[in-house]
Amino acid sequence: MKITARYFLPAALGAALGSCDKLIEGYDVNPNAAQDAPADQQLTAVQVSEGFVLSGEMARMAGIWSDYFTGSDRQYEGLQNYTTVAGDYDNMWTSTYTLVLTNARIVSDKAALVQNYQLQGIAQVLEAQMIGTATSLWGDIPYSQAFQPGVPPVFDRQTDVYNSVQTLLSTAITNLGRNGVNPEERDIYFQGNLARWTAVAHSLKARYFLHTKNYAQAATEARLGIASPAGDLLMPYGGTVSTTANPYYDFVEINRTGYLSATGAYAVGLLQGQHSNALTNESARFQYFYTSSGSSGAADLNTSTGVFASDADFPLITYVETQAILAEALARANDLNGSLTALNAVRTTNSDTISSPYRAGFTKVRGKTQTAYQPYTLANFAAGGVLNTGQSQQNALLREILTEKYLSLVGQIEPFNDVRRTGNIIGVPKKRTDAPSIPQRYLIAQNEVNANPNVPTPIPPLYEPTEVNR
Repeated sequence: MKITARYFLPAALGAALGSCDKLIEGYDVNPNAAQDAPADQQLTAVQVSEGFVLSGEMARMAGIWSDYFTGSDRQYEGLQNYTTVAGDYDNMWTSTYTLVLTNARIVSDKAALVQNYQLQGIAQVLEAQMIGTATSLWGDIPYSQAFQPGVPPVFDRQTDVYNSVQTLLSTAITNLGRNGVNPEERDIYFQGNLARWTAVAHSLKARYFLHTKNYAQAATEARLGIASPAGDLLMPYGGTVSTTANPYYDFVEINRTGYLSATGAYAVGLLQGQHSNALTNESARFQYFYTSSGSSGAADLNTSTGVFASDADFPLITYVETQAILAEALARANDLNGSLTALNAVRTTNSDTISSPYRAGFTKVRGKTQTAYQPYTLANFAAGGVLNTGQSQQNALLREILTEKYLSLVGQIEPFNDVRRTGNIIGVPKKRTDAPSIPQRYLIAQNEVNANPNVPTPIPPLYEPTEVNR
């Protein structure tokens, strides 16, 4: 049963107040307003917050620079041209730290005090996913001192943050197997299914080992990760505008109409024929993500019946991503048979997804979609094969894995990480010819620059690769 997030994002908790004059002490407290909440209720707030952050502005910006989308108006036209300033990141930086990370740590600490290790484990997985995403986008960021009130935190090295994320996820996996009180329906993702949370933790470990190019460990963790689409971590959306609607829908159709389209996007070209071959028909997948006005060549996000519809759940980490990680890691180890098996698992899952109605009324060309993705063989990647354009068999397979992953995760953040990590193997074009590359990082938020004396000097510019991508 689909559980829909029903609450607005909470105000941040945990801010320390200074001392007050004894004559007025306590009069600033409203006795009718809750000053605290049980940890399991705060878990719901953390999940809602994280889901909105990861499927909102942070993802849209990554989507423009990954060339899924085209910025068409106002500041989004600027992003299309890689014109951006530190103030553009204030909201996502503050939301990352204040709404998600601070509150996830509060839930974790509260759960630990009463030895509710299962709840603590879930909160630790959420914290790891958020901080892992943040360091992937910004590079060096505050973490080790980020939760000390009144202390301007240092910026930790990106590799140190990734190491901390791996440690946190290992601890979370241990805690998920210990005693505790199951949060049940307070957990809007899995309703307290600890086996699914454990699998998600392993998939996240695989993702972050991939980020740091530790491909052997990425493969090990992927094999322990999400084992079927039923275990996907999805942010549930109910479709009510301005409260529970998918943020892509809310942005494109309600709040900022005309700002974001897909006209001329690289992914659109791939899905409209450039990626099709004797074993692959992309017409249905195009419909799944986009709409087209026909002869004009204009394309838009499918906000009606596709994955950006008002009540479409947003993927946070999935079986498809996990298998794509495994496929890449094994290809780099020259285990081509194992890699091919994982790639075909991705293709089979995608075929099943687009061959079935996404929701009532979403019609598809049944005759094509049922056979849209036929299994590949290694011969397809050998010299003369349909997927070899003059490179080694291993490199041909690797390129196809990364392209398949790119086209499977339209609108998500991870492909932006892949493009930067791999040196843009799949050939995402620059949006402006005078740029040295696509952007390599998000800029440190202006509000952090203004308030924190520990901000790196000089502040890393847009085209400087982060530590793990150098």
